Amino acid sequence: MVRLRPYQEAAVQSLRQAYMTGAAAPLLCAATGSGKTVVFSAVALGAYGKGNRVLILAHRAELIRQASNKLRDAGVPHGIIAPGYPETDDMVQVGSVQTVARRLARLPRFALIVIDEAHHSVAGQYLAIIKSQPQAKLLGVTATPERLDARGLGIAAGGVFDRLVMGPQVAELVAAGYLTPTRVWAPVTGPDLSAVRTIAGDYDARQLAAAMDKAAITGDAVLHYARHAPGLPCIAFCVSVQHAKDVAEAFRAAGWRAVAAHGEMRPAERDAALGGLAHGSVQVVCAADLISEGLDVPAVGCVTLLRPTQSLSLHLQQIGRGLRPMPDKTHLVVLDHANNTAAHGFAETPRQWSLEGRRHRRAVPAIRQCPACYAVFPPQHRCPCCGHEFTAAASSPREVERRAGELAELRPEDVQLKRTSLDALLAEAHSLHDMHNLAHQLGYKPGWAWMQWQRRLQRRAA
Repeated sequence: MVRLRPYQEAAVQSLRQAYMTGAAAPLLCAATGSGKTVVFSAVALGAYGKGNRVLILAHRAELIRQASNKLRDAGVPHGIIAPGYPETDDMVQVGSVQTVARRLARLPRFALIVIDEAHHSVAGQYLAIIKSQPQAKLLGVTATPERLDARGLGIAAGGVFDRLVMGPQVAELVAAGYLTPTRVWAPVTGPDLSAVRTIAGDYDARQLAAAMDKAAITGDAVLHYARHAPGLPCIAFCVSVQHAKDVAEAFRAAGWRAVAAHGEMRPAERDAALGGLAHGSVQVVCAADLISEGLDVPAVGCVTLLRPTQSLSLHLQQIGRGLRPMPDKTHLVVLDHANNTAAHGFAETPRQWSLEGRRHRRAVPAIRQCPACYAVFPPQHRCPCCGHEFTAAASSPREVERRAGELAELRPEDVQLKRTSLDALLAEAHSLHDMHNLAHQLGYKPGWAWMQWQRRLQRRAA
């Protein structure tokens, strides 16, 4: 049996309370690396113990295997609905979304449907499965409860969930020792993406690959790996299969043990590549849209970001692959050649989530670079890392010239997202629960949230 961590036990209790108070479809939001699979396995065990059928949906083979392993660890007998697996009559089933959607007429009636990586839940196949099981309660789990288009996952936003249950954020888990802190190096100005169009909320993959698969960028990636993380188990996130192959070849040419991992490989080959990170036969895995979700390789000590993205979810998932702690692992090295941190912030950045989604674009950090140590931080007169004093004439936050390809360290305690005005933050708080979350993030006492909510109610009644 699996022993739940205190915050995981708290999440299970919060979900039970949500169902007891009328929720039919709660969504658990918990940080990447917090063990969401362990949490929903515990919920599945409870439902199984009461004689209820449970269906767990996942959209990748890696996630299906991960869920199956955690259910086995929890002592839950289960079947798997996916190609290559025999059909069983187990009360708990882990299903590939694609396969389950093709077998709707043959499914039994489930009492609970669990949706892993629930930010995908508005896709057509998920909705078809949910519609075919109207009696079932839902449980979603995700680290990022919004879609790429910034719309929420709540019923009012066109989603399926009716209650947001907040678990711990990355900073809390780092402080408690459950996750590893990050140290980030990133350029002040990122790659030139002026010719890359946006399709469905993110960069066009073909044009993005052409912009990123260049010798200069790849060379910088190899150089900075040697400088900041030599020999550390590393995942380099690439745009396309060819990009991954080219980056892997560049690492090998420099003497590093590197392989490309992508969807065209046989599962056994991908497993061997990832397993190699743990025992040292592989130092760098260059991944193409393959292992941003569901990968659990605690040995990873470095992630190299070579895939610019407009998706906060993808950004956090990629960094999250290296947040698992290991003995003697003091921090995760993030080499952000994609400049994603400038767009989305650090993994440790506190975030305000809502089932209604995001109404405004997230603020991006204002950046100044120290000419002495190349640290990057918000505009101020003194470098917080080395103490370098800026002159009054050097007032622009981006006036420091840099050498091409140079990465500078970004530190969570030095660089934060620009805070929008308090009025804007209050406008995004749609419930007393949201107010309490905002108060926590701003460091205010709980009474502040209650007072703000009462003022809003008074204004509405006036």
